[in-house]
Amino acid sequence: MNILISGVSGEIGGQIANNFSKNKNYNLYLIGNKNRKKNIKIYKHDLTKILKINFKPDVIIHLAAKHLFSKKGSKNIYHNNIKMTKNLITFANEKKIKKFIFFSSVDVYGKITSKIINENTNKQYPNSYGRSKLESEKMLLDKNNKFSVVCYRIPGFFSTNLSRDFPLIVKIARTIINNKKLKIFNSSSKFNNILDLKEILKILKITIKKNGYTKKIYNLSASKPMKFIEIIYLLKKNFKSSTNLIEKKSNKKSFIISNRKFSKEFNFKFSSTKNIINRCCSQILKKKYA
Repeated sequence: MNILISGVSGEIGGQIANNFSKNKNYNLYLIGNKNRKKNIKIYKHDLTKILKINFKPDVIIHLAAKHLFSKKGSKNIYHNNIKMTKNLITFANEKKIKKFIFFSSVDVYGKITSKIINENTNKQYPNSYGRSKLESEKMLLDKNNKFSVVCYRIPGFFSTNLSRDFPLIVKIARTIINNKKLKIFNSSSKFNNILDLKEILKILKITIKKNGYTKKIYNLSASKPMKFIEIIYLLKKNFKSSTNLIEKKSNKKSFIISNRKFSKEFNFKFSSTKNIINRCCSQILKKKYA
């Protein structure tokens, strides 16, 4: 199977590319803006410009995006992300691909006031990144595109790379590892806004295998939400931390994500919030003491 993956210079894209490169059944074309992996060939290309290559993919996995936390700043995020998606759609139609998998984000919902969000939850004032993802979804779902489309609205990605301040779970894990004081808000609210590499890979592989024409959007998240304070104690236990907690009240409303639609249609059982946190902590500790 021929697979084109964009955004492999990023955190999630790079790890997906690294895993897929070990599968001899996959013939990969990897697009990024820099070569992060010595053992993987990355084709450098600015996707805001037209893509002209001889490679004919069966599947496109689109992760490339400008973010609010980009080192180069947040200028032109919306327009650049739209251009990248437009150019890949044009390429996909020209090459007559079978399936397009798009990594969207729960940021499309903007200001969330619901306790539970599903695919039909109202969108209120999303930021430029969220708006770019929402518009990209609309372009991909256009009836004139003859390929199948699956859009993942993904939550926070719990990575072993703790140098970042996003998503929140990564910043908290770093604080706990370093035994620093931690302010926590809405400690009794439930949380499942999390995925890790293992879960994303399982979701991707089952999506690639599934036959049939479709154009759909799915929320993804861990199952079995936990109270936020329980998550903090779980992290402290894993890292044997002496971090002191300072509980604060917040006017910002907490929410959980419904993954029922994907789970039902793909007959997929999501890992629990607890399991994802435990296995991420285990990977972080292995990396630390390797």
